[in-house]
Amino acid sequence: DDSKTMASIVAKARGGARKLLAHLVVRQQGPSSSSSFLRYSTAIRHTTNNFAVSGTSRRGIFIRASLYEAEKGSAETEKKTEDSETDATEEEKAEVEQLQEQLFIQVDQLHEQLQTAEESAADFKEKYARSLAEMENIRQRAQRDVQNANKFAVQGFAKALLDVADNLERATKAVPEEKLSGDENAHLKALHDGVVLTEKTLHEIFEKHHVVKMNALNEKFDPNIHEGMFEFECAEREPGTVGQVIQEGWKLHERVIRPARVGTTKKPSA
Repeated sequence: DDSKTMASIVAKARGGARKLLAHLVVRQQGPSSSSSFLRYSTAIRHTTNNFAVSGTSRRGIFIRASLYEAEKGSAETEKKTEDSETDATEEEKAEVEQLQEQLFIQVDQLHEQLQTAEESAADFKEKYARSLAEMENIRQRAQRDVQNANKFAVQGFAKALLDVADNLERATKAVPEEKLSGDENAHLKALHDGVVLTEKTLHEIFEKHHVVKMNALNEKFDPNIHEGMFEFECAEREPGTVGQVIQEGWKLHERVIRPARVGTTKKPSA
């Protein structure tokens, strides 16, 4: 009876110890720590079998051994957890340092790419500004050429008619005034009046198209609008003054199409 009672007590104590140990192992290492649980339970079973005592002493020794093993297993579990956390912390630290180094390298590369892109953008901006300026100059030059082409389109035709105007002027000046007063020269007077009217009409057409005669007499000699043919001494005028006009000068708008042929004065010799 005592043996059966002792066996029952040992079985109950062993089962309670196993439950306590299982609870501690699950709490410290998680539900997957079955190997630790088996190791601790085996240690408890060996301890109870090695003690050949009876009654209460055996039960006390078993309980103390079970608690000792449970505490020992809990301490080992905590140590392993701390070691694993330490290892994990060091690995994470090394990984973070590696990532930081990679990020620094990428930042340097991106900075170089940004600098290259900014230089290229500045170069393109300068080229674009120059292209705009060049295009604006071309546009203005083309517009000016078109305006000049429209403005001076009749230059050749007007210049060709200047000789006609000169001949008409010579014809009107070739007839003396006294020849135009009598009735005996009525036909000459009619012809003269026709030439004068033709000259007047021609000058009106010239003026309509901005072909204007330049007044050169008594003006300061200007090589841009005058063509000097000779010099003569004159005390009444300053040297370099236009004293005689051989052929009238003409201009279309502001452009000279024929300079005036003139004679200029010079200081008289002593």
